[in-house]
Amino acid sequence: MNELFQIGADGVDVKKIMQEIEARVARKKAAGVYDKYDLSRIAAMELSNVKSEADFLDYSLKVIQQTWDIDIGDFPIYSKGGVLGAPAVWLKKIVWKLLKFYTYRLFSQQKEFNCQVANAICSLKAKVDAEIAALKKTSE
Repeated sequence: MNELFQIGADGVDVKKIMQEIEARVARKKAAGVYDKYDLSRIAAMELSNVKSEADFLDYSLKVIQQTWDIDIGDFPIYSKGGVLGAPAVWLKKIVWKLLKFYTYRLFSQQKEFNCQVANAICSLKAKVDAEIAALKKTSE
């Protein structure tokens, strides 16, 4: 299959540029810069490195372990300014408190379910890996 398009330029070292990008992303991850941002695009990039079903399973388990604990706590509500800024914040805080009464129990149950499912999946993976290792050891 032919490539749709190709970009080429003299003197451009694509591998070096990719290494610099990956190093920069690693530094920002270590510094926690990405913690407050949506990392779905970065996750998609990580997913592009998955080459086998085993890699995909490992990647999925890693994501499950990182995302099961949903944040159900309060969050800051800021004013965007203007004449209606302060009243809008006040109204949002009241609506949030009213909705919290109805949603907190549901979200708590979802969080507990997520925790149990994540633990069960990780335990199953560990058990299967141990059994496969034992089978390989006995067959040698």
